[in-house]
Amino acid sequence: MAADGKSCGACGMCCKLLGVAELDKPAGRWCRHYRPASGCAVYDARPGPCASFECLWLESTKLDDGWRPDRAKFVLYTERGGKRLNVIVDPASPAAWRREPYYARLKAMSQRIEEGCELVVAIGDRRIVVFPHEDVDLGVVNPDHKIVSGFAMRDGERVAYAMVLSDLPGPADGGEDSG
Repeated sequence: MAADGKSCGACGMCCKLLGVAELDKPAGRWCRHYRPASGCAVYDARPGPCASFECLWLESTKLDDGWRPDRAKFVLYTERGGKRLNVIVDPASPAAWRREPYYARLKAMSQRIEEGCELVVAIGDRRIVVFPHEDVDLGVVNPDHKIVSGFAMRDGERVAYAMVLSDLPGPADGGEDSG
């Protein structure tokens, strides 16, 4: 349900930035069904991942029109039961998430790490984990690998960490989803 009367309008950034296997549509390229100024040409018959996608800007009363994805140049959505906030940045504007007021607000959102949450920025295949006091650039990450982040003690000091793990059991093996 859209908040505060918001609507996608002609935005369509999810139609560009997100991959949709059912449509054989890679991330970072416009969907063949997207029509500028009018949106999805197959909206009523769109595949499940498109129908179930929940744009955080659209759903949140806390994000004003400046956060609309076509204006901000990134899409926000949560996964893992709200424990991970994904910031999917338009590769044509890779620094968009670092502009103000976005960066300060994302840093504030990253404080949920204390609750076991993650904030991950994706620019193409590159991943950056955002912490309140630093950003950890993991570089290019294979989408089949898992990002793990949190805090650990080193020499009596609490430090943030983020790493990529591979060769984990997947859903078919009884393990967690990767991501």
